Amino acid sequence: MGAQEEARAAGNDEIGPAHLVLGLLSQPEGLGAKAIEAQGVTLDNVRRIVTTTLPAPAGSIPALIPFDARAKKALELTYRQALRLGHNFIGTEHILLALLELEDGTGVLAGLGISKEASEESVTTALAGYRSGGTPPKA
Repeated sequence: MGAQEEARAAGNDEIGPAHLVLGLLSQPEGLGAKAIEAQGVTLDNVRRIVTTTLPAPAGSIPALIPFDARAKKALELTYRQALRLGHNFIGTEHILLALLELEDGTGVLAGLGISKEASEESVTTALAGYRSGGTPPKA
């Protein structure tokens, strides 16, 4: 939903990976955003840089904005990340890990110093604290 809103606000007629990143940032208490911040990168900086990569506004925007091929692939990878980690839910952390896998070290997130390995470590640590009786994290 956040990616759809970001695409609409930008006047884009397709949802791409950049919109998924921006949608993830709309949940600052989520584990995805927390994993970014744990690597010393501010959410505002991510938003600023990612926004510059958005396509130019389109002439008309459909009521339901479709995902482009790369965003579809990212969403497929999101499910795989959840399964790989043994989770029975999909949260912002899985979206972040999927986007980083899709980038394969050469995208905007990687350029900001965000790594899949550090993100996964942050997520695993947060969820381990929950399993041991801590306060549940927001997905």
